[in-house]
Amino acid sequence: MRTPYHGKFEPFVLRSNVIFFHDWRYVHHGSTRWQTAEGESLGLWGTDMLPPLRWGGRDIPTGIRLKALPAQKSKPFISPDSAWEGVIGAPTVIHQDGCYRLWYEVVSPEEIASGRAGERNLLCYAESNDGINWQKPTLGLCEYEGIPENNIVYGGELASGAGYHGGSVFLDPSCPDDERYKAFHLGFISKDIFEEYKRKYPEELDPHSERQIERGNKASALFGAVSSDGIHWKSLEEPLVMQVSDTQNIAYYDEFLQRYVAYFRTWVMGRRSIGRAETDDYRRFPLPETIIWPDASVGPSDLWYANAKTVYPGANDYHLMFPKRWHVAEDRFYSHIATSPDGILWGFPPSSQVLSPGDRNSWDTGGVSVGCGMVELPGERVGVPFVGYRIPHKYPRRPPLGEIAWASWQKGRFIALEAEEQGEFRTMQVIFKGNTLHLNVHTNYVGEVFIEAVGVNGKPIKNRTFADCDPINGDFLDRVVTWHGESYINRNSDEPVSFRVRMSSAQLFSMSFD
Repeated sequence: MRTPYHGKFEPFVLRSNVIFFHDWRYVHHGSTRWQTAEGESLGLWGTDMLPPLRWGGRDIPTGIRLKALPAQKSKPFISPDSAWEGVIGAPTVIHQDGCYRLWYEVVSPEEIASGRAGERNLLCYAESNDGINWQKPTLGLCEYEGIPENNIVYGGELASGAGYHGGSVFLDPSCPDDERYKAFHLGFISKDIFEEYKRKYPEELDPHSERQIERGNKASALFGAVSSDGIHWKSLEEPLVMQVSDTQNIAYYDEFLQRYVAYFRTWVMGRRSIGRAETDDYRRFPLPETIIWPDASVGPSDLWYANAKTVYPGANDYHLMFPKRWHVAEDRFYSHIATSPDGILWGFPPSSQVLSPGDRNSWDTGGVSVGCGMVELPGERVGVPFVGYRIPHKYPRRPPLGEIAWASWQKGRFIALEAEEQGEFRTMQVIFKGNTLHLNVHTNYVGEVFIEAVGVNGKPIKNRTFADCDPINGDFLDRVVTWHGESYINRNSDEPVSFRVRMSSAQLFSMSFD
């Protein structure tokens, strides 16, 4: 998969009008220059004897690093307290029109007792006005063992014969209202239907497709469903793609690519990995390509179990994952953070582990698993839902099991660009809307931050130099940068600008503009 940023150079248009320092994408790498004592730069090639030269590199970043910050855990807000809620997992959250909407997966005690756990799971629904106090509405769409008063919206008897497992929900801004909610989940088909599919679509099968047959005579595939309201669902009968992916599968519509994108489990040399596929037709996906696998940066018993792909709220060009690392040596799950400019190229910041299991005997000591969706929360915070388990992953499971809570950070603050002592860098040239610069920044008592605005000619904008900048010291989610008390950047509309930053004992999280 080729990134849309292939071959692109500055200036860059800030689609969301913000620079988050999640990675190095907007930090300039600097330029090289070997020069004479008089400051003259000689040509690269020549036959003349060289005079003494000195290094004159410009805008080389120094004294800075990226650092992921650990999440703060809330208390569980969804627990398995209904007759049909045996084991809870795979949450999806959407904040829409002032309401927090949550879909979560349930393995019922009935399915566990029958030996079919994982084949006909249930999708349940809850909602909240504040993200703290939740209600499980009585919807009456189906009965569970004679009980019509429940919050089941899909799966079980409401799904097609393929069943439901490892799913998520997303809002599709590109389609008619009757399909604006979409579900993406694992399902199963008979061996006979699988053989027919192989004959019909031979090019859409993994060469090792015998692995598809894993539950008796059933084959694994990814399926979809559509809804006008997220409550009443219609199954898409045909498989979307033939893939073994018995974990939370996540899909969304990428407004920049104008395509549907999905993230699955893949397998590389027997190790669980993360794959990606894209399509312009939600009825048919190609086989995924692996984008993250357990490389040498993790331990020898570590596997990437699930992806937890999302975007930052209100900034869909900042792609995030909270992949679940299965540390087989402990049989526990840990959650990390990965970032991407496009959903294709991914990297992990240093200290990427942001969510860990609790102490022994705590509700999440067995492992933590981030679900789908990042939302703004009360108190100037952002968060993702996660499931905690009181037992390790392969420990014998007995219901009730699994609870949902928030993993949250201060707004915008899960990766910091940090200077422990003195640091300096220049941003790339960027084009943005507005003429005022805002920082999300934290300094120690002895720390300071100074900003210099630089024009396209590489020279500081008049009266917007380091010497003109008013020192920034303190802890601010939104601090306007001023120069001698003036906040405007002094640029023409749509004119590219870069910013030099000097910082000491400080963490810089973002630059935004208005």
